[in-house]
Amino acid sequence: MNKKILTALRFVLIFATIMVLAYSRQGLNVLTPGYTLALVYLLSNLALFLIPEKKLQTSWALFSIFMFDVIAISVAIYLSQGAQTDLYLVYFLVIFMASVGQNMNRSIPIAIVACSIYGWIIYRTNPGISLLDSRILIRIPFLFMIALFSSYWSQSTRRELKKKEELERFNRELEKEVARVVAEEIELRQYSEKIINCVSSGVIAIREDGIITTLNPEALRVFGLSSESIGYDVGQYEFLLPLWDKMKHALESQSSVARDEITLKIKNREVPMGFSLSPISGAAGRFSGCVAIFKDLSDIRALEHQLKHAEQLSYLGKMASWIAHEIRNPLTAIDGFAQLLETTVDRDKITKYSIEIHKGSQRISHIIEDILAFARTERKIKSMEVDLRKIVESIVESMPNTNIKISGISNPVCKGESESLRRVFVNLIGNSAEAIAADGEISVDFQEAYGHVITEVRDNGIGMSEDDMKKIFTPFFTTKQRGTGLGMSIVTKIIDEHGGRIEIESRRGVGTTCRVFIPKKDREGAAVSKSEEES
Repeated sequence: MNKKILTALRFVLIFATIMVLAYSRQGLNVLTPGYTLALVYLLSNLALFLIPEKKLQTSWALFSIFMFDVIAISVAIYLSQGAQTDLYLVYFLVIFMASVGQNMNRSIPIAIVACSIYGWIIYRTNPGISLLDSRILIRIPFLFMIALFSSYWSQSTRRELKKKEELERFNRELEKEVARVVAEEIELRQYSEKIINCVSSGVIAIREDGIITTLNPEALRVFGLSSESIGYDVGQYEFLLPLWDKMKHALESQSSVARDEITLKIKNREVPMGFSLSPISGAAGRFSGCVAIFKDLSDIRALEHQLKHAEQLSYLGKMASWIAHEIRNPLTAIDGFAQLLETTVDRDKITKYSIEIHKGSQRISHIIEDILAFARTERKIKSMEVDLRKIVESIVESMPNTNIKISGISNPVCKGESESLRRVFVNLIGNSAEAIAADGEISVDFQEAYGHVITEVRDNGIGMSEDDMKKIFTPFFTTKQRGTGLGMSIVTKIIDEHGGRIEIESRRGVGTTCRVFIPKKDREGAAVSKSEEES
């Protein structure tokens, strides 16, 4: 019970007490005991204003105040001889206040004191009164009932109020927590959006049902879309379907893709892209979407093309002197033998000179063919199914004096250009044949892995040193007396055009192993037929 309510209710009690004294036989005259009691009672209530509220809230302070009220009212009833009237009803107000202001353990003693004093007043004024008299039999038990019911009602009310306060406090705390979580979520979302928007790569996230959920500024720029595209089905953008197919595959396999490449046709323009994929897990642990981080490789491809072109130009000077040197030797021989043909009539010599002239012309033709193959810019290869085993078998048939063994899968079919791939293996097997001794052996093994046909050409020849390995793909580098130094450069160029790669291992005196990886399927945007190019 707070201070204001306590003092207000006591003013009601004081007013009731004053009324009791005023209507008594003695009245409320100055300097009478009743007047003194009323004044003391009033001053006691005014004194409460000087006491800190915190001290008034203790149980013993309230008990003392209500006990003082019971005694003051009892004295007032005694002085006014109110036991003969209905003035005892003022006790009800005191007991009710005591029951409301404190618990039952404190209100019952107040009721006992009030009943005891009231019983004594009745007995004092009526010494021979019977215990069965209504003033004792009804009034005193009724005071206890008021104390009990008031205390029970007060405690129930306090419990309900306490529950309500706790519930309200819990609601307030819950609202604060919800507001805090929402604020943190908004801040985290904004922070994540800022990070995604600052990424130089494109980011696109698509739900498993095909709805686009995220597009950062770079993705909007590359795809030529607006932010309004978020929330639409990816099927409405046909150029995104190849990427979506790969994202669906990642979702179905529940695995990430670290690095891959794809070519998308965006507004009549082919855009090469490198990308990585990561499935997005939902709250229940189920994969519910996929995010792709990609990079537009158009500028990189253009720079690579320029770099290759510049690299080729850098070899022009070396090529000019090399061509002059390499062609001068066979030309000198051709010129000399041609002059000898003019001065001889011997048929055997004519045949011999003609053969030498033919060898010189073949040498010049071979040099020119390698130069043209090396200088040719990157082109789109013809797309067709190529059985590498048949190519190798035909090469082996043309080398009957060389011990070559073929093993591995029986149908190593890839996509590419037959003549170009034949040139690759002619070079590789030819190099091995020149490196082995008379009793040496070459083995060709075919395998399939990771979407590639892997052809391994292994020999037990003289091998290469570490310095030679570092220069093996350098144009015009050769260890052969009559080599052009362009063979491995042409091999690498052809394999790159097919979207594959080559690996070489070699040790001096042990042998050399070459592994050629050719994709089983078309490289997107690269392997098209000549008729498709012309159309």
